Amino acid sequence: MPMNEKRVLREQEHFDKLARETGEIWWGSATPAGRLRKKRRAQLILSAAAAFEDPLLLELGCGTGALTRYLLEINPNLNLIGLDVSPLCIQEAIQRFQQNPRADFQVANAYELPIRSGAADVVAAASVLHHLDVNRALKECFRVLKPGGLVWFSEPNMMNPQVAVEKNIHFIGRLLDNSDDETAFFRWRLARRLRQAGFEQVRITPYDFLHPAVPERWIPFARTIERFLEAAPLLREISGSLIIQASKPVSAA
Repeated sequence: MPMNEKRVLREQEHFDKLARETGEIWWGSATPAGRLRKKRRAQLILSAAAAFEDPLLLELGCGTGALTRYLLEINPNLNLIGLDVSPLCIQEAIQRFQQNPRADFQVANAYELPIRSGAADVVAAASVLHHLDVNRALKECFRVLKPGGLVWFSEPNMMNPQVAVEKNIHFIGRLLDNSDDETAFFRWRLARRLRQAGFEQVRITPYDFLHPAVPERWIPFARTIERFLEAAPLLREISGSLIIQASKPVSAA
């Protein structure tokens, strides 16, 4: 079996297991701070998608819908296709959002998306790209986007101390529900890979200092500190996450 197919199967087994055992609760996604982090990502995605009129948005790695929930709460009329390698996650998402006729969910891997070329306005994902063969996934994202369409990702920042430890010391990563194949990114390296895949207007911005473990009563204070750190030129480099945004050239076939 080719290496990429083995990787897809490992990721499918990993997220099927999480879906069976914990639902959407991994890496603090169900804590008060974790929910705020998800909602912020949804707001940022929809702000970027606002450049298009009635956009078709593909959400890669939608899981059971932890991020989808906020996308559809903020914009119930969003034309969304959620894609995930885990059949169990997709089953849960279908049940969860069955009342929304503009949301569709399909089992798919990021290297063979069931979408025709040039169909999507936006391809978005939160904490998904770092599970993938990045070059192959970016090539497929480029294929399905319309000319002028954009990708928007939020991914772990390898400059962050916790991220660096959990991605490079695997037994610690497993305690935090990491899979064996996932990694994190240095923003300058990822920017180069996006350009090599054909994207332009590449912007990668460090952000996110709100840890999921912050107690609810401390969140207002933590968010004030976060705003300061995100604006500090050197300190922001060790943020927890990166916002990745890039466009397919208008001239691209």
